[in-house]
Amino acid sequence: MNKKQNINYTNIPIISKEKIEKEGDIDKKNSKLFTGFIVAFIIILLLFCGSAMAKIVDEIIVKTKAEIAEAILIVENNPTLDITAENNEGIYTFKIKNYNEQNKITETNLKYYIEILPKLDDSINLELYQENKKINLNNNRTEYIEISKDRKQEVEYKIKITYDKDKSNSIYDIMEKIQVKVHTEQVKA
Repeated sequence: MNKKQNINYTNIPIISKEKIEKEGDIDKKNSKLFTGFIVAFIIILLLFCGSAMAKIVDEIIVKTKAEIAEAILIVENNPTLDITAENNEGIYTFKIKNYNEQNKITETNLKYYIEILPKLDDSINLELYQENKKINLNNNRTEYIEISKDRKQEVEYKIKITYDKDKSNSIYDIMEKIQVKVHTEQVKA
């Protein structure tokens, strides 16, 4: 007999139960690992989708054209005045106007105060008058006075200066120059 004729070949897979369980464990581990990666990937993807990864630079250019209100306050004064022991009284006058030489009125309401400098000796007495009405001085300055933008205004002030040599604390002559300062501010609208 021929050996080749007597042998029958059959293809039967040989699988044992133990091998199937072990291979199943490997598949289960791989599927759990794969599922974990997918879940982590989805979470990371959701985190990045919630916020944009771009930087936005916005620049707004606003062009305006505005004019500044012209504040006009002119102080006109007389020439200097000399007060001596013989000529011990004098009147110094000055005017405050809210318009200029071209009759242009101030475009904003203003307030000002008048200050007389420096602090003088007791022998020199100063009195300030606004159109023959006495104005009280507190530390050689007035309270704020308002001047309107609605109409032309011209206010005349007089400073009456008297010198009494008998009240002087000094044996020497007083060589002082009296300064009149007008401090101006714009009234808030």
